[in-house]
Amino acid sequence: MILVVTGAAGPEGFEAASLFAGQLAQRGHPVMLDEEGIAGPLSRSRKYDVARFLGDPAETPPTRVIVIGAEHLTDTVLMRLRALALGGDVALSALGHFPDRQALIGARSRIAFACGREPAVFDLAGRFGAPLLADTPLPQTALVCDDATLPQSPARLWVLVPDGALAGHGAALDGLAHARGLRLTIVRIGGDGGPARRVAPVIAADELLPEALARRADLVALAGDAPPDARSVATLMAALGAGRPVIDCTAEALLCASGAPVLRGPASLDALGAYLDGTVLPNLAGIGRFVRQSPWLDAMSLGRVERAIGLAAPAIAPAAGKPATASILFMPTNGVGLGHAQRLGQIASAMAAPERCRFAAFPSCVGLIADRGFVCAPLVQKSPDHPEPYANDLVNYRRLDRLLPPGGRFVFDGGYIFDSIYRLILEKDLRALWVRRGLWRADPANEATLERGRIFDHVLVPDEAFAELNAPARWDPDLSHVGPVVQRSDPVTGLRDRLAERFGHPFRTLVVSLLGGGVAADRSAQLSTLCGHLERRADILHLIVTWPGARIEPGAYRWTNSRVVQTRRALALAQAADLAVSAAGYNSFHELIYHGVPTIFMPQTAPFMDDQERRARAASDRGLAETVGATELVRMEREIAAFLDEGKAAEIRAALADAALPAPGTADAAAIIDRVLAP
Repeated sequence: MILVVTGAAGPEGFEAASLFAGQLAQRGHPVMLDEEGIAGPLSRSRKYDVARFLGDPAETPPTRVIVIGAEHLTDTVLMRLRALALGGDVALSALGHFPDRQALIGARSRIAFACGREPAVFDLAGRFGAPLLADTPLPQTALVCDDATLPQSPARLWVLVPDGALAGHGAALDGLAHARGLRLTIVRIGGDGGPARRVAPVIAADELLPEALARRADLVALAGDAPPDARSVATLMAALGAGRPVIDCTAEALLCASGAPVLRGPASLDALGAYLDGTVLPNLAGIGRFVRQSPWLDAMSLGRVERAIGLAAPAIAPAAGKPATASILFMPTNGVGLGHAQRLGQIASAMAAPERCRFAAFPSCVGLIADRGFVCAPLVQKSPDHPEPYANDLVNYRRLDRLLPPGGRFVFDGGYIFDSIYRLILEKDLRALWVRRGLWRADPANEATLERGRIFDHVLVPDEAFAELNAPARWDPDLSHVGPVVQRSDPVTGLRDRLAERFGHPFRTLVVSLLGGGVAADRSAQLSTLCGHLERRADILHLIVTWPGARIEPGAYRWTNSRVVQTRRALALAQAADLAVSAAGYNSFHELIYHGVPTIFMPQTAPFMDDQERRARAASDRGLAETVGATELVRMEREIAAFLDEGKAAEIRAALADAALPAPGTADAAAIIDRVLAP
């Protein structure tokens, strides 16, 4: 285990240590950062960066310690080194950019006094040439790739722009977004707030590890007048190591001054498109060879640093894009309901080799997945007791990181792409597929999720039962539609008699309500009205059906005719019912429609959800159900009377029996995943 310690105090030093640790980990070395070295509060992105590295050297003793930024040594760092009480068998090295020989000797003496023995100290500036950025504790090294990957077409251009310069370059960037042969991504350097939306995707530089950013680009340009920060430099070094052309578009040619194998581009981004089209794009392969063969890059390579400090390269380095296993990890997300898990479970069961499928899911989903015979690793559910709203996702990032090998296969089903998923797909070069719902609402948060969805290799959309609901949210060549993924089940014989016996409540009419667990919307008023109305009826049993673990209002337990049932087998109860009152989520809606259950739909309308009202009204407009708004409580009572007393339930049941519904698409969905994620 390599412990990376920074000689510089403060956030800059800790940032340099985390970036260098990430590069060593990418190389295949086991790396640790001392959790006591955290300098001040970390941003959300920084926490993801260091989550897998933080540890206590007392609990996990290191076999090697590397001190970076040794020219910036502080007394606090030296005291911590002394407290580590390193044994004689622990290799001790120090790296720095020293202004002169005396500074190097001084750093060696101070570390020797703290640790009781002299370290091996190496001057990065003297040995490896001029860095891109002066006066930073970051070792500006590159992980050089021997094998070149062919550029994509159109070429992926990533432009790094300081946050303050985005507005000034707006028109030029919009022009690049529409340039022939280019697919632009804007990387914002620094700044606290997100920039205004542009035609091209905009991400923050700290949203991903530098190595992950570089791997997603075919060429990288740096714009602006200010020197790049350490993170941007790490990204540029990673791009050079991968043989990607780096174009210096700064006003002062800041990168070219270092002697690095970079191209001097136009200082104005208005001219960058023409420069790329005429000079760079026709020669991408040759420029890549020039970069990889550069003596400067060889001098700045991580391999040379490894040799200089006696650090043996890992015997087997992880190979990006080459799966270590043929298994596929499925991850459904959920609030309280199990719809995503149920859908993925059905699809996985229909695949050519279900034994390839593993799951990672939230605790409420584990039982359902296990019932289908799949191994499931539990993830951590979000809780109001966590110190930050994303704290659980940090833990899940670590768990998923251990479950997913580099180049592994991953299937996600959910409406929100967590940071853990976004980062791991890009950092580990996963082959990934998104099972994505339709009926997206026009909302900025939903647009941001759709934009993030571009990281998936393929998007699979299970269609709705009715054609007008299947208009795509946006055109995408890597998207497939299949028929509705719906669970099919035969009625359970004798279930009504067993329910009467189980609850000690003989009945003639069975009503089942499936209004949700109260996460997306408070349904207590609707449920109370429904229970109150059914309480006035004789010979009736009303089952309030929820998923296991759902939040139930205490008042639901005070009724005589109503009973709370927490179960994963809601469909069997609905099939036995004379009437269902339900929300219009994808799974419950299609199960009720396809199994001919007379239903009053009461859609949930939270803006982050799919458009349940459109779905419900598509059925009621065809006479296949009835739709009642969340505030139409008096109308709900009238509709219940119409269904139970006036024959409307029988009419809808007959209409459902004659309805021409599309064939389920479960088998087609499984076949697409088999094809896209083939080993």
